[in-house]
Amino acid sequence: MNESKLRPKVVLWWGIGLTLAGMLLTTSMPFLGHAMTGSYNTASGVDQGLLTGLSYIGQLIAQTVPPLGVALIGASVVMAYLGRLLTPARERVAVAAGVADED
Repeated sequence: MNESKLRPKVVLWWGIGLTLAGMLLTTSMPFLGHAMTGSYNTASGVDQGLLTGLSYIGQLIAQTVPPLGVALIGASVVMAYLGRLLTPARERVAVAAGVADED
């Protein structure tokens, strides 16, 4: 049987990364918009429609990525718990004994 490469630790790190990236994007959106418009320069040459489109895309990403990251964090906890429950007791004892022998 093929074993999945999806591990709880990998899912946890992806969740943390997506959550932090989404939070950073959410907090930096006003600054990015201000920098793009160049409000100090009256002839910036930036199209308002382009800015509106980028704003919508940024808001969409900022509103979907952090909840996805938090869901992945929760999924990794559930994966670890279920993996532990589904492991036979003899295998858990053997793994624990092997870890104790390495120390």
